[in-house]
Amino acid sequence: MAWDKDKQLQGGKYTIEEVRRRGRFSITYLARNIQGNLVIIKTLDDVLIHQPGFQDLQESFVKEAVQLSSCKHPNIVKLLELPFLEDKLRCLALEYIDGEDLQRRSQNLLPEAKALKYIRQIGLALEVVHQNNLVHRDVKPANIMIRGGSSDAVLIDFGLARGFDYKKLSVSADQVAEPGYTPPELYSQTVEIGAYTDIYSLAATLYNLLTGQIPTNAKERLQNNTPLKEPQEWNPQISDKTNSAILRAMEMKCEKRPQSIQAWFDLLGLQPPSVVVDTGGDKLAKIQTRYAILAFWLGVAALVVTIVGIFTGIFGNEIKERFIKPSPQPTNTSVPNKP
Repeated sequence: MAWDKDKQLQGGKYTIEEVRRRGRFSITYLARNIQGNLVIIKTLDDVLIHQPGFQDLQESFVKEAVQLSSCKHPNIVKLLELPFLEDKLRCLALEYIDGEDLQRRSQNLLPEAKALKYIRQIGLALEVVHQNNLVHRDVKPANIMIRGGSSDAVLIDFGLARGFDYKKLSVSADQVAEPGYTPPELYSQTVEIGAYTDIYSLAATLYNLLTGQIPTNAKERLQNNTPLKEPQEWNPQISDKTNSAILRAMEMKCEKRPQSIQAWFDLLGLQPPSVVVDTGGDKLAKIQTRYAILAFWLGVAALVVTIVGIFTGIFGNEIKERFIKPSPQPTNTSVPNKP
């Protein structure tokens, strides 16, 4: 059962405002901290407490939080503190993103340039995830927030750990999958996952943003050999390059997909971020400027000295006569001796 409004956590550090959404295993709350600022509190659903696999799920939940804390990027939601325990439930305190998710925005088709901008931001965030030897596993429009008043996309809500045995909770892989966005390897407990797993889901997200349609479920494609309808069939305005890149990233076989975010960006024609290397150039420029100013004034001083020298050489005698008067001869005031 979800917590009620005004429920206090950690002795009043957080106060529940409302239930924001319910997932397959978790509940997300909107709350306020002691300073009155909005935060997100995420917990496991307490209906799972008495199931045999609950403790394993708790450990997986904590593991995801620790992993998330290692991924520092402006387009990844921030973990405010390590998990804490409340009513036997592990809780995560997360940054509150004031905005709406892409699932709501995708109800209206996005222009290709805008959709690619969001995808590029999330792709760069996923690169950081992959560099930390992690896989998000739950990339979809509902897990991408757009900050209010900006065009910044933020990746939220990491999926549960790969090794968790869902059978302990009497659920199947189908129940934890997101139809249309989950790649085929996540329906299996044996197929290895990697960056290509998130690339499939990110491409499916782009498919949705540009067509307004959820792609054909990977399991249906696998079992019934159902083809994936090309994005351009839904929206002829999509460029050939983007259409082709989406299809390539949503190949059923992992090895046929791009193996890194940058490899997929290359297919999309997206430029890598410009890398600014600190070579001390700014400091060097400042030093050079200071030396230039110093050299200028030294030059001016030298010129003044030269002019003074020339002036003195030409008019030196006249200057002496006019301005340098000879010292007066001392007057003899002594009284001569009388004879």
